[in-house]
Amino acid sequence: MTDEALLSLSEFMVKTYKEITPLESQSELKLSKMANRPLKSSAVIAICMERQATEKVSEQDEMLAVACAVQNMHLTCTAYGLGGFWATPGLINSSQARAYFNLGEKDKCLGLFFLGYPAGEWPKGQRKPIEYITEWRTL
Repeated sequence: MTDEALLSLSEFMVKTYKEITPLESQSELKLSKMANRPLKSSAVIAICMERQATEKVSEQDEMLAVACAVQNMHLTCTAYGLGGFWATPGLINSSQARAYFNLGEKDKCLGLFFLGYPAGEWPKGQRKPIEYITEWRTL
């Protein structure tokens, strides 16, 4: 989605959030992010999985294949100096989202991928060395 479609997405997300979230559970911060994030992006890609008609491949394998494709999108963004962000707002599982993204009965929206050039200086990543997050086991 680009241009006018970003405004449409923003309006859809705000409307749907208000429809499916009880008033006492609504967050102004979340609402603001839903309204503004698409408008700050150069493009937004709806990450959807079209379920194989024969279901020969498991649903989990199909979803993981989509996740691999999103990882490749992240890497491509980095190569071109773009920022990429995969978000999974709760409303993507709603009947409203199924209709908005024209999904079939067994298809799934797995999130939204926001991309664009960062405003100002590129954010600095702060990752721990792999030794802090890896556990090696021997059998």
